[in-house]
Amino acid sequence: MGDHNDGGSTRPPAATHNDVSGRVYGSVVQAGSITGGVNITTGPAPRRRRWGTRGSSPRGGPSDLDEWAEGLAEGVKTLWEREEEQRRVHDPVALPVRWHPAAALADHPANIRRLQAGDTGEPLALSGRIEELSEVYQSVPSGRLVILGPAGAGKTVLVGRLALDLLEKHRPDRRVPVVVNAGAWDPTTSSLNVWLAEQLTRDHPGLAASAGRGGPTRARALIEAGRVLPILDGFDEIHTGLHKDALHALNAIPDTPMVLTSRAAEFSAAVHEVDVLTAAAVVEIDELTVEDLAGYLPRTVAGRRTGVWDPVLEKMDTARHEPGPAALRRVLANPLMVFLARTVYSDSPRQEPAELLDTGRFPTGTALQDHLLNEFLPAVYRSGRPEHPPRWPEARARRYLTHIAGHLRQAGTVDLAWWQLRDTIPRWKRTLVLAVVDGLLVALALGLTFERTEQVPEFFAGQLTLQSRVHGLEVGAVDGLLVMLGSGVAAVLMAWLGRWLRIRRLLRFTLALGVGLGTAVAGGLAFTLASRLVEEGRGSWLVDASADQLTAGLLVDLPSGLRVGLALGLTAGLVAGLVGLRSMGPQPAGTRLQIRGRVRFLSGRFAAGMLVGLLLGLVNGFVNGIFGFGGGAAAAANGLSFGTTDVLGEAFVILSGVGLVVAVVAALAFGLEAPARPADVVGAEASLARDRRNTLRKGLSVGLAVGPVVSVVYSLPFGLAAAVLAGFVSVRATSAWVHWLVLVRGWLPAGGHLPWRVQAFLADAYRRGVLRQTGAVYQFRHARLQQHLLTARREPLRPNAGTRQPDGVHPVSRRR
Repeated sequence: MGDHNDGGSTRPPAATHNDVSGRVYGSVVQAGSITGGVNITTGPAPRRRRWGTRGSSPRGGPSDLDEWAEGLAEGVKTLWEREEEQRRVHDPVALPVRWHPAAALADHPANIRRLQAGDTGEPLALSGRIEELSEVYQSVPSGRLVILGPAGAGKTVLVGRLALDLLEKHRPDRRVPVVVNAGAWDPTTSSLNVWLAEQLTRDHPGLAASAGRGGPTRARALIEAGRVLPILDGFDEIHTGLHKDALHALNAIPDTPMVLTSRAAEFSAAVHEVDVLTAAAVVEIDELTVEDLAGYLPRTVAGRRTGVWDPVLEKMDTARHEPGPAALRRVLANPLMVFLARTVYSDSPRQEPAELLDTGRFPTGTALQDHLLNEFLPAVYRSGRPEHPPRWPEARARRYLTHIAGHLRQAGTVDLAWWQLRDTIPRWKRTLVLAVVDGLLVALALGLTFERTEQVPEFFAGQLTLQSRVHGLEVGAVDGLLVMLGSGVAAVLMAWLGRWLRIRRLLRFTLALGVGLGTAVAGGLAFTLASRLVEEGRGSWLVDASADQLTAGLLVDLPSGLRVGLALGLTAGLVAGLVGLRSMGPQPAGTRLQIRGRVRFLSGRFAAGMLVGLLLGLVNGFVNGIFGFGGGAAAAANGLSFGTTDVLGEAFVILSGVGLVVAVVAALAFGLEAPARPADVVGAEASLARDRRNTLRKGLSVGLAVGPVVSVVYSLPFGLAAAVLAGFVSVRATSAWVHWLVLVRGWLPAGGHLPWRVQAFLADAYRRGVLRQTGAVYQFRHARLQQHLLTARREPLRPNAGTRQPDGVHPVSRRR
C-alpha cells in the first residue's frame, strides 16, 4: 500500500475495508483482527530503474538511495542545529509559540484522514505548542499541513524545529524533512520536483552527482523515490500573481506529503481562486500574550539590570486600555518584535525599555515598530560583547546592507547567494570589466616576455634595451586587445545566441559553432589590422599609403590573422560548448578532491582530453601548413600543393604535442574530481572556500602541464607566461570564484557599494543576527528588516517574489 505519510504519520484503522488497489511498492502488511477475505489488486509492476540500487540485496541490505537519504538527513540536522544556535532560539528559552486549527481554509476531515468513499471523519485535534509540533504533524494521516501566521510570527523557526524533531525519530525508510524557501519557486516554469532538486543540490552538493549512467541527479532520485518531505517556507513570498498557479501545481500531486507556511491573506486568496490544498490540515499561529512576555523578557537580562522589564510588563498587564501599554502589547504580540526589543534593550545597556511606553515619542503601534527596526542595526553594530567586536561602523554597514537589499528586490528573491552578487552590476558592464581583465593579463604576460627566444639571459638580468621593452609591450598590448575583443565578442554572442537557440535542437553544438565563428572572424580581422599597425610604426602608413598599398599590406598579414582568429574562435567555441546556456553565470562547484580510486576517471578524462587536443592540433597544423608560419600569401599559395609542403609532418608534430598537453590537463583538472559526500551541507563561507580551492587546483594543474612544454619549445620566460595564461583561461568561464574575485571583491568595493572584505562582512552580519543562513545562501533575518532599509533610503518598494509587504500586528482574520 503506497505510504503517503511522512515518517511517523499514522492512519486511523479501517477494519472493514480490506481492499488495496493501484500500484504496490514493497510489502502490504495489515495488523490486528481481519474479518472477511482480503482482496489485493495490483497494477503493472513498475519498470526497474538502473540507478539507486547498487548495494541492495534480497535480504534488505542498504541501497544507494538509503545512503543518500541518510546523508541528506545528517546534513539537514547539521544545518538546522547550527541555525537554531545562531538564532538564539533557546537563549534563554524558546518563545511559547502556539496555534489553533483554521478549519475554514482546510480540506474536508475525511480527505485529511484519507478515508474511503462514504466514510465520515471528525476534525483532528491540531492545537499545540512549539514542542508538540512533530506530534501534531504526525497525527495528520495525509502528511499535508499548512501553517499560517502574520509576518514575524516565527513560521521559519517553527518549521526548523519540526525538521529537527522529525529527524530525531527518523528511520531509514522514512522521508527526510527539508526546509526550502518557496519564494524562489516559479510554478509556471518548473515543477515542484525539478525545482526542489535544484534547491537540494545547491545546499547539499553531494546530491548533485548523477545517480547512475543516464539517470537523474541523486537529489532527483530521492525525490522521485518518495524519500524527501518538502517543507515549503513562505508560500506568500512566491511572486505576486503566481499563488494560484502554485496551488494548482501542489494539488496536482495530492499524494505527496508536505508542510507549507504562509501569511493568511495570500493563502486565503489562492484558496478562493482555486481550492483548498488537497487533503491538507491548516493551523494558524496565535499571538503572544502578556503572560508569555512575562515568562520570557525578564530572563533575557541579568546582573545589575535585572528587573528592567518588570515595570513595563506590569503596566501592560494592569493598564491594558491605556494608549501606551495597549499599543506596546499589540506590537510585542509578534515574535519578531519581541526579538528586536530583546536585542535593543536587553542586549544593550544604553537604553531602558520603559521609554517604549512614551506615547509622545511613539503615539501608534507603527511608530513603535519603526523605532525597533531603526534601532536594531545600531544595537548590533555597537555591541561590545567579546564574541562580536565592532568591525564596521553602523553607518557604513547600513549602506552596504541597503545595497544588498536593493539587489535582492531587483532580483525578485530573498536568497543572497555569493555567486549572484555579481548581478548587481549591469550585464554590459560585467562583460566589459571581465574583458578588460582578460586583455590586461594577456598584455602583461606576453608583453613582458616578448623577447623570449634569443634574449633569455638579458631578460632575467634586466639588460633588455628600451627599444626591445617598448616593442614587447606593443606586441603585448596588441595581444591583450585581441583577447579583450575576443572575450567581449564571445560573451555577447553567447548571450544573444543563447536566447535565440533556447528551444532548438543540437543547442550546444550550434552555440559552440556560432560563438567560435563569430569570435574567429572578429579576432582574425582585428589581428590583421593591429599587426600592421605595430609593424609599420603605429599606423602612420594608414595616412600615407594608397588604397593599393593598404590592401596589399593587409593581404600579407591576412594568413596570420586567420590563424589567430581560428585559435580564438576554437577556444571560444569549446568554452561555449562546455559551458552551455548558463544564463545565470557560473555556479559553485559541488565536487571535492579525491586521489584514491580515481584511475578509471583519470584515464577517461585523459582520453577525452586527447581527442580534443588532436582536434585542436589537426586544425592548427593544417592552417600552419596552408598559410605558412607567417609567410604570408606566398606561403599560402605554395601550401595548397600538399606534395611540396610538410603539412602532414607539421600537423603530426603539433597533433602529438597539443593532444598530449590537453590530455594531461584534462586528467589533472577533471579526473581528480569526485562528488561531495551526501552528508555534506555547505554554508555560504564553505561554498565559497570550496569553489576557490577547486578553481586554484584546476588552474595550477593546467599551468603546471602547459608551462614546462612551452618552456622547452620556446623559453622559460614564455613558459611562465603561458602557464599563467593557460591556468587562467581554464577556469575563467566556469569558475564562480573568478567572477566573485574580479567583480565582487574588486569592482563593487571600488565603487563604494560593498566593503573590500565582502565575505567577512556577510559572515559578521550573520553572526550579529542581521542575516540568517539557509544552506549556501544568506537571507535577511526578516523581510521587514530588508524593507525597512529600503524605505529608510526613501525608495518605493514594489511587490515581488522576494519581499513581503508590511503587516499590521492585529490578528489575521480567517476567510473562506
